Amino acid sequence: MQFQIESFLRSVIGLVVREGDCMYKKFVLKNPFQLFLTILLPFLLSTVLLLFVQSSLLSRNFENFALKQVYREQLADLQYTSQNVSALEQTARSVSTTAFFDDTITDLLYTDISSEEIVKYQSKLQSYKNIYPFLQSIYIYNGNSVYAVPREKFIYDRTAFDDKGIFPILDDIKNNRSHSIVLRRIPNPMSGIATGADKELYVYSYLFFDSQVASGKVNEAIILNISEEWLRQSIHPQDDESGSRIFVIDRNGKLLSDDQAHPMLSDLSAKPYISRIHASEEPAGSFRMNVDGADSFVTYTSADAFDWKLVSITPYNYIVKDIERMKRKTYLFVVCFIAGSMLLTFYFSRRLVVPMSLIIQRYNQLEEEKRGEFNDRKQQFLRRIIQAKGTLSIEKLGKQFHGYGISLDPAAGFLIVLFKVDRFSEFCSAYNAGDRGLLKFGLVNIVTELMGPVAPHVCLELEEDQVILLLQEDTFIAPSQQSALVDVMKQVQHNAKDYLRLGVSVSFSEPFETLAQVNFHYLKTVDLSYYRLIFGHGSMIFSENISARTDDFKSSQEKDDELTEALIQGRLPEAKEALAAMLADATAYSYSALSSMFIRILLLIRHAIGVLEANHAMKVDFEFNAYLMKLQKMETTDEILKDFYALFDRLALELEAKKDNKYLKLLDLVSQIVHRELANPSLSLDYIADEVDLSPPYLGKLFKKHRLVSVSDFINNVRLNYASQLVATSTDTITEIMEKSGFASRSHFFTQFKKAYGLTPSQYRMNAKQAGYVRKPNLDFTEPF
Repeated sequence: MQFQIESFLRSVIGLVVREGDCMYKKFVLKNPFQLFLTILLPFLLSTVLLLFVQSSLLSRNFENFALKQVYREQLADLQYTSQNVSALEQTARSVSTTAFFDDTITDLLYTDISSEEIVKYQSKLQSYKNIYPFLQSIYIYNGNSVYAVPREKFIYDRTAFDDKGIFPILDDIKNNRSHSIVLRRIPNPMSGIATGADKELYVYSYLFFDSQVASGKVNEAIILNISEEWLRQSIHPQDDESGSRIFVIDRNGKLLSDDQAHPMLSDLSAKPYISRIHASEEPAGSFRMNVDGADSFVTYTSADAFDWKLVSITPYNYIVKDIERMKRKTYLFVVCFIAGSMLLTFYFSRRLVVPMSLIIQRYNQLEEEKRGEFNDRKQQFLRRIIQAKGTLSIEKLGKQFHGYGISLDPAAGFLIVLFKVDRFSEFCSAYNAGDRGLLKFGLVNIVTELMGPVAPHVCLELEEDQVILLLQEDTFIAPSQQSALVDVMKQVQHNAKDYLRLGVSVSFSEPFETLAQVNFHYLKTVDLSYYRLIFGHGSMIFSENISARTDDFKSSQEKDDELTEALIQGRLPEAKEALAAMLADATAYSYSALSSMFIRILLLIRHAIGVLEANHAMKVDFEFNAYLMKLQKMETTDEILKDFYALFDRLALELEAKKDNKYLKLLDLVSQIVHRELANPSLSLDYIADEVDLSPPYLGKLFKKHRLVSVSDFINNVRLNYASQLVATSTDTITEIMEKSGFASRSHFFTQFKKAYGLTPSQYRMNAKQAGYVRKPNLDFTEPF
């Protein structure tokens, strides 16, 4: 069956190929999976689109339905609160009117009462307070006195009454008319009686007055202080999970009820949603807006009394949370549907088109091999032209260029641009041959892309570190004068560094007339590229800018001798200066003069190392041929100078180590002489210097530098150490011990001993015998070396 399918597909592909290459490429050369998906894709996309459109419409409808539902619920809550506020207003109006026509209250408003009747009037006011539980307190004001219940006293004059906030309201009837209500804070009469009671509390003061003076102040008024808690309980409770809140504002935007987001009496007029509510001409409505940083649904309505607005705010995400959950489920279903459809598609495509895939794969492989062979032949053809030493036929080259698709005219002028990879040794160490080929191919692509708009050209890889750009040049202007070309080369260097992490140096040939001269100018450009040694990495080298001297280079014997002597004598800074000066002189000449100077310097260094090895009995790790090969791989004079300096520093370390070893042996000899001649009173710096054949000042300075103590102090410490051991362990007299230790003066011996040990020799001996130990002196260098 598999064979029959493959045969059938082969016949179909053959038929398509015979009918037209264009149709073949459009149909057969597609990936088999893509081919099958193209058949299924319209149906799959239309199904998915239908699901998304349907879910979006349903989501929108459900969201509108949820908003309407929430609006109805919130409006019902607000209307319930509005009814409570209206009931409050009607009750307060009824109470104030009833009280006004009460003879007892009238007496308080318009006459002075005797002290004997205070209880009667106080009881009357208290009865009103008891009948209406929403009343927190009642004030009767007659212009001079205030009658208040409940209070510690019943009668207060205006100056002694603790609720001072009521008087500015009574004195401003322009803004506070009769039957109006004001939210304010008043002193709590229970604060000094009940434990934990607040000092102040919020009340809604209902004002009733019937007369006024010409100044606009109230003379007689009834003030009903309604408890704020009563209104708070009248607001329909909200679901805690929803985060909704209902509050009341007056016509000025001031908050008149408890709200979890703002304290009471807060001015909310600047809030955008409050401004929108006040701007609306409708008595009730809703809208969606950002409220205090949260997306919210706002519902509002006007209260029937007091010109208040009732506002309800519900987080929008709570309203649509069920819809969002349903939407996520729908999207999950669509994703699962797509995934399942794709899996089925891949399964059937593999079962049905595997034979076609094999045939197309073989065809593509043949095409790739064909294209690769064509590119290889093209590159080999260009390399042969570059390296050709004989005469080239311009006519033949024109035909070959046409065959390879090269848009260059062999008879026109040309220019060679040579790119060399900087730090090529590191490049070879970091990448294998395959990776190096890919990076060079990337460099060729960068050059080709950037040079495309500039001029006809062809780019090829030549040596391992070289890329050649053969550029059509009709102007015969020096490359350094062509700013556009130089800018493109700088961009090539920049892109190679950014994208390939390659440093590239660029060398430009002189323009030449025809392609027949290409080999000659290529070789000249290669020679020119060696001047990277002088100009450094990332340089651009132009033949017209090379100003090498034409006279023969002659090395200065004086500088040669200066370098050699400085190395032999260990004067490394002078050796480095002499080396830098020699290279600077050679740089003014040709590249070959600089190369010969390197060899000469190596010969001088080898000679100096030979002298050092002979003079200091040392062996330096330096091999002339190996070092020469190492220098030949270096690409700039800075690298070569750095390597020479490192060699000089290594020589300095080896010389210093050799000198230190010599000094250590000398100091050991001095120590041996001191211990051997300890009893000799003539033992001194001069005596020891004569023994080791050195001058006393030089020996003293050397000993102090390495032992951190003078020779005389060292001799004295060794003698004292020896004397203390004899005092503690022998039966010799102190005088005998003094003589054995080399001290010539008894007083000097006693003085030095007591200074070192804090005791006289006799005391030291007595303590040593009693304690069974010898006290060590607090001195350095007392032990033999």
